[in-house]
Amino acid sequence: MDQRVVTAADAPDSKPDPVEKPVSVSGPDEFISKLGDTFVNPTPEEVKNFKNGGFVRALDSARYIPETPGAPHSRGSPHVHSLAMQFDSEKGADDALETLHLDSLRPCPETCGQSAEEFDVPDIPGAFGTHRFATAESIQQAGDTEGRPFDSYEIVFADGVFAYREILDGAPGKVTQDEAEEIAKSLYDRVKGQPAA
Repeated sequence: MDQRVVTAADAPDSKPDPVEKPVSVSGPDEFISKLGDTFVNPTPEEVKNFKNGGFVRALDSARYIPETPGAPHSRGSPHVHSLAMQFDSEKGADDALETLHLDSLRPCPETCGQSAEEFDVPDIPGAFGTHRFATAESIQQAGDTEGRPFDSYEIVFADGVFAYREILDGAPGKVTQDEAEEIAKSLYDRVKGQPAA
């Protein structure tokens, strides 16, 4: 599974995140307990379907991109978050893809100044893209005392019994949709058609 998440081959300027260590899970209950908070606001029906969807295992991984070559890791550095999920059928992976995409467009369950909009991902068959963002103005207008301005580009796709999610995020203007698409395309080219081990 460690070859099914974003590596230096896909994001050459990135380094392994020293704080957010890779998380490997087996079974739907462990996934929900350890990685459930990486979703925005899944519905009870989606959670139920996921539990019954033939989930096998997943790996969640994070990398950071130094703001200048050799710069240390910081919370404000651009980050690439990568999730690879394996199911016992292609239908399970396709259902997970739909859930990932719908969830990425939902409003926060709490007060926040975030917005989300879709974008096309022409180079990866069946992929979906979401740009999620917040500005200082939108955070202030929402009365969100915890939020910070950011840009986030999420790309999800499925291939065989696997579903994938890649998120590139950072301070406004520090990450771009083109960068996110390049990383996702590199990952897709590496993993497409690769059989489950």
